[in-house]
Amino acid sequence: MENPKENPHFEGILADDSKVGGDDAAVMPARLDRYAKAHHRAIRMSDYATKMAESSTSRYERIENNKLATSLHNCGNYLLFRDYYTVNKVRLHAAKFCNKHLLCPLCAIRRGARMLKAYLAKLEIIKKENPNLKAFLVTLTVKDGEDLSERFNHLHRSVQAFHKVRTRQSQGQFNESCKAAGAVWSYEFKRGKNSEKWHPHVHAVWLCETPPDARQLSKEWKKITGDSFIVDVTPFHNQDDVVSGFLEVFKYAVKFSDLPLEDNWQGFKALESKRLIASFGVFRGVEISNDLLDDQLDDLPYVEMLYKFVFGAGYSLTSKNDLGPELKTHRKFAPPNLPPEKYKKGRAHLLHLRKKYDSQGVP
Repeated sequence: MENPKENPHFEGILADDSKVGGDDAAVMPARLDRYAKAHHRAIRMSDYATKMAESSTSRYERIENNKLATSLHNCGNYLLFRDYYTVNKVRLHAAKFCNKHLLCPLCAIRRGARMLKAYLAKLEIIKKENPNLKAFLVTLTVKDGEDLSERFNHLHRSVQAFHKVRTRQSQGQFNESCKAAGAVWSYEFKRGKNSEKWHPHVHAVWLCETPPDARQLSKEWKKITGDSFIVDVTPFHNQDDVVSGFLEVFKYAVKFSDLPLEDNWQGFKALESKRLIASFGVFRGVEISNDLLDDQLDDLPYVEMLYKFVFGAGYSLTSKNDLGPELKTHRKFAPPNLPPEKYKKGRAHLLHLRKKYDSQGVP
């Protein structure tokens, strides 16, 4: 069995990848290190999937698990970045992804970062329309259990029943969720510290003018679940900086990669077809692209850098193309359509990069 203490802490990796300035050229080495740790874990997960295929008595399962193992192994084996040197930004332009974010921490990191960005942008719009709304981190739990699928279904039904009261306010029904103008939440699972059983819970961000009452929420939640009164309501200490609170919601997929391989596999098999993130109210309608690449900076010159993964070492720069869209017609740095000030700055930077890469022996 894999020792969980040997795994990197992927929740922290998501936080680093989501920071403002995470695409700055200066932090590129740290970014590559994060992605390398994620891909090393994916390879270990790939090996585990291969073992599951070998031990399966079903031909269909053997085929599917082998396909999954191959996808995990190949995910992130190369990364193509564009260095927009005039603004000191580096964006991921191309990569091979498996899109199995419950098994692959690299896909989970990329997905979580994009979701965080989209919901924070939506929050900015919401707060402009109603500056009286405050953000609260709300946690709901149910009793630990051996059967993950059963526990998920119980938690999911309880959340649905709890939120359904919001549609019945005209009939005189009310609970604490009615105070929220909108919410976004995710389902998260881990092993209970004492029980060693599956510990399911929901992390949610509620936007409210009136603070939720934790005691009343606890009573309402116990009435619905029948087995849990444990809830938590925490106001955001800084309403202008809510990233840490939103990370509690969008880290759900990354948390699977903090589990031992056996639990990670079991969780994936039980929940791969389930919707683990949802919203209501003013947070409805946020569109999340399935594209895990960065948004590109159009009309700016760039350097293309191809990194390939080396097991045990991480990502290594294997090739470069120092001619961006405005520079590709002339290798002597004479782009006709760049303004003089950009041309001068771009030329100096490219000469510097060329010398650096030549000294590293990069072709």
